[in-house]
Amino acid sequence: MAYVASGRPVGRPRQFYKYELPSGVVKVVRAQCADYSRKELCIRDGSVSAETLNAYIATNAAIDKALTDIEEVCRQHFLNDIAENRGYDRSQSQWCMSHNSYYKRKRKAIYEIARGLLLI
Repeated sequence: MAYVASGRPVGRPRQFYKYELPSGVVKVVRAQCADYSRKELCIRDGSVSAETLNAYIATNAAIDKALTDIEEVCRQHFLNDIAENRGYDRSQSQWCMSHNSYYKRKRKAIYEIARGLLLI
């Protein structure tokens, strides 16, 4: 990409969309997946109010339901990959599935989590 004297790039930046979902929805899904273990700990301890506890249970149940299509061995890896925005090359799920099946399942999981959380 060329630059003008002012330092700004010349030309149109390349647009790449990984998901059909809006980027804000994907960010919320990532945030909820990143917070999964903390909510699970609060559910076990019962250290929060009843309303918050019910919200945590509903959120984690939606995430668990969305990940049921993925093999049980890889579910935690997928949850971590979604939370940390990791791809196939850095994933621990490489040994059990191919590149195409990994991304197909990851996109479907993100879509199902968004539906379960009533974001779409």
